[in-house]
Order: sequence, then structure tokens, then C-alpha cells
Amino acid sequence: MLRLFLGLYLVAAVGLVAALQAVEHTFNALLEGQMQAYNREAVRGQAWTLVEQLRGLEGPQREQHLEELRPHYGLGLSLVQADQLALDEHEKALLADGLLVIREKYTQFIASIDGGPQLLSIKLPAEPSLMPFYITAAYLMLAVLVGIVLYVWVRPHWRDLEKLRLAAERFGDNDLSARIQMSKRSNIRDLAEHFNLMAARIEGLIANQRELTNAVSHELRTPIARLSFELDQLRQQTDPGQNRELIADMYADLGELEDMVSELLTYASLERGASVISRENIQASSWLDSVVGSVSLEAEAAGVQLLIGACQVDEVRIEPRFMARAVINLLRNAIRYAEQRVEVSLVRIGDHYEVRVNDDGPGVPLSGREKIFEPFARLDASRDRRTGGFGLGLALVRRVSQSHGGSVEVADSPWGGASFRMTWAHAD
Repeated sequence: MLRLFLGLYLVAAVGLVAALQAVEHTFNALLEGQMQAYNREAVRGQAWTLVEQLRGLEGPQREQHLEELRPHYGLGLSLVQADQLALDEHEKALLADGLLVIREKYTQFIASIDGGPQLLSIKLPAEPSLMPFYITAAYLMLAVLVGIVLYVWVRPHWRDLEKLRLAAERFGDNDLSARIQMSKRSNIRDLAEHFNLMAARIEGLIANQRELTNAVSHELRTPIARLSFELDQLRQQTDPGQNRELIADMYADLGELEDMVSELLTYASLERGASVISRENIQASSWLDSVVGSVSLEAEAAGVQLLIGACQVDEVRIEPRFMARAVINLLRNAIRYAEQRVEVSLVRIGDHYEVRVNDDGPGVPLSGREKIFEPFARLDASRDRRTGGFGLGLALVRRVSQSHGGSVEVADSPWGGASFRMTWAHAD
């Protein structure tokens, strides 16, 4: 705090002195004529009286009379010769017009007596001998008052900045829960709130990364274990027919690993904001047809009827690759759990688009409707029968909808199963 206070104090003190000097010199220059006229008027009466008394006298008589007058005037009175003053043309013109010449910062006034070479010099009383001390004391008092005001102003700022420094230090020491609480009157409250948002975002990213790492390591064990078992079986098997079946199972396991890695990479890129969402205007019905067509064979193989319920939008503004991936994941999830049918619709409600996917499966229990969108989430058996998924599909759906400024939720469908509704904002 001392360094902050001293630095600010020196800047303020030097700036104040410089400002005072600049103001003084500026206004002295601007008001020079008015100040001379004011001071000339203030002394004009006394100068006229003295000149009138000296005008009829000559030589030593003037000096003698002036000597008699000095005790009665609080002024320095003397007779001077014009050639001793080095008068310029302007000053000579003033004397010729009967006006006073002002010198020495308005403390000396020179008057013509009779138009001759001898002039009357009038000096104001000298300032008190302690005036320099008073001026110095006044500046010191001003400096102390400025210092007190600055200290009162700096102290709460320093206290708040110290809180921010300590929070940043704790955060840097891996205390990711470090946050700052500032009063509403704090001038750096916005900065503290941005720090808290940044800290929360980083803490969330690290937590998600940790969860993903743990979940991926767990999920990879199953297909790897199956591959290891199938390799052992292949080594021991002599029947070519059974060898082909084992090789086909191994290819299926490799495909599962490839699909999971692809899902994971897509999810991770959206999670850390690495992928740029560039929206395009897409013809809605043809886009939805192509998305449904990409999973139609899976629906047919599962014995599920896949329907397009409604497409009430002519054009939709989306990032087509990610949005298609999200809708395909919703459809595959519905096909996996449906008994007989799945229906998908695309509608626009106000300033938002909405994709609805309904199925007639077992539905999603209330307790799991938020958890289901977390990476590698697993629900109870009522929704996990015949699963075969990785737990990333719905998490990816949520990330895609969030990247489009929307959200996804699950409710009960009209057929008693699950109804997934993904919404996102229309953007120009």
C-alpha cells in the first residue's frame, strides 16, 4: 500500500503545484491590463495629492517637503530622475498622459510631477518578514490535506486490490474454489466478478477434464478387454468359420472404439470452445430428410418405425455438421429404447427453433432427467436395457445446443416414452 500511496501522492502533489503555477501565470497574463488599471485607480488619489504638493516647489524644497510628508504616509516616497529608470516608449507615453507607471509586480508607482525629468516614486509597504514562512506553511498544510484525502481514497482501493491479489495467489496455488466477495460500493467490483466467472469457468473445465479422463479410461476397458479375449480365442480356434465370426466381432469392437473416440473428440472440442460455430441458412425439410435417412437403416434393423412428424420451417440457421450430429444422436438414443416408433419434428416458436424427438420406450425417470446429459452418465435398468452406448451422445447434444445459444431437456412423450426437445435461438 505504501508504494501505491507514495506514487499517487507524488503524482498528485507535483500535478497540483504545476497546475497552480500554470493557472497563476495564465490568469496573470490574461488579466495584466485589468490588474494595472485596478492598482492604478487604487493609488491614483494619493499620488495626485503628493504631486500637487510638490509641483510648486523646486530642488531642495521638494526633497525637504517630501521628508516632512513621509511620516504621515505608510508608503516609500522618493524623488528619482527619469534617465535612471530606463523608461520605454509606452511608459513615457503614460507619464505624458498624466497616468501612473506600475513596476515591480504592482508595488512601485511612478508619477510625473511637472512634466520634467524629476519623477515621484511611490512604493507600497514591504511584505511581513514572515511571509515566506507563512507561504511555506500554507503549502505544507495543503500537502498534508491532499495526503489525507488521497489516503482515505486509496485505502479501500488497496484493500480490495489486496483481496484480489490474495484470491489470485490462492487460485494459482491450485485452490480452484478461491473467489472474491466485494461490497456493492467497491470500484473494482466488476473486475472481481469477472475474476469469479473466470475462476468458475476454469474450475468447471478442469473438473470436466478430470471426469472425462476417468470416464474414458473406464469406458475403454470394455472393448479392449473384449478384443483381448477375442484375440486369445482366435489364437486357439482352428475352425475357419468360427474365426470369421471372431474377426467380425473384433471389427465391431474396433468400430465401437472409433465411434467413441470420434464422439469424445467432438465433445471435447465443443467443451473447450475450440470449434468455431459458423451458422448457415439451410433448407430445413431436405436437411431433416438427410439426417433421418442417415439412421433409417438402424431403425429398420431395430424394428422401429422412424417418422417425420412435422417440419414447419422453410429455412433453419445452424452449423449443419454439429447440429446434424446432435439430432442423429437424439434419434439413435430414441431408436435404442423405442418399442415400435420414433417421431422427429422441427418447428419454430417465436425466436427459437425446436427439434422434438418422441419415442414409445420406457421413458426417463424424473431423478435422471438432468444427469442423462452428463458425460458417461448411466441410469437404472429401465432405460439402460440394450444400451450399447458410450454415454457421450446426449452430452454432445447439450453442448451443441449451448453452442447455438439454446438448451435441451427431456420430458414424457405422448406415447408414454421420452420426449427430447432441443431448442436454440434464431440468429441473423
